[in-house]
Amino acid sequence: MIRSAEMSDVKDLTNLCLQLGYAETETDIKERLSFIIEKRDQALFVYENQNGLVSGWVHIFGKHLLEGVFAEIGGLVVDCKHRRQGIGKMLMKKCESWAMEHGYSEIRVRSNGIREKAHQFYLDMGYKNIKWQKVFNRLIK
Repeated sequence: MIRSAEMSDVKDLTNLCLQLGYAETETDIKERLSFIIEKRDQALFVYENQNGLVSGWVHIFGKHLLEGVFAEIGGLVVDCKHRRQGIGKMLMKKCESWAMEHGYSEIRVRSNGIREKAHQFYLDMGYKNIKWQKVFNRLIK
């Protein structure tokens, strides 16, 4: 079943972040999830299987830029043992419903250039590749 993430999901969310390539602490995930839950323009949905295990999540948020307004996928991951079962597609469909309910007519998703299977997944769902870009980062601590 697809449902909104809860604070009790922190351990499962942390493990799934690791599968996505991000070694985050449970403390960090707890803090970030708390922030997301409190925001009206953000949602984090999970797929919970029959055994009560969270085996996928997706984060969506509204983005209001001078050059456009849209919803954006912040992240999507399905547990490696449960991929290719339609879970990712169900999570994305939930995001599409959320976006429409919140007045967004467009969803964007960014995907690492090396994640070719993810690229094909999005194309198969009807998303179009509109540009390639590089991401620059600078720590300002």
